[in-house]
Amino acid sequence: MNATRYLNILADQLHPYMASVFPAGNGMIQQDNAPCHKAKIVLEWFQEHDAEFQLMSWSPNSPDLNQIIAHLRCHGTAAQSSKTTSSQYLGFA
Repeated sequence: MNATRYLNILADQLHPYMASVFPAGNGMIQQDNAPCHKAKIVLEWFQEHDAEFQLMSWSPNSPDLNQIIAHLRCHGTAAQSSKTTSSQYLGFA
């Protein structure tokens, strides 16, 4: 996906959705470091709309891209076991 197409999705889909779900402007969005997400025109669009919702940062060198599992590891759950599988995280095993 290129930046222009992504920008169209933001303007046509995300923006109206965020306005209806978070009318007070307290919504947040997080995106990874894909090239279309970091394009200048996309970042400028988010700056123009910063009063409507917050763009959360994403670490370019995240040690663990699975944020849910990283959260579980920090809070002392069974996720600390290196032998725990995704099925066990979700309660299927």
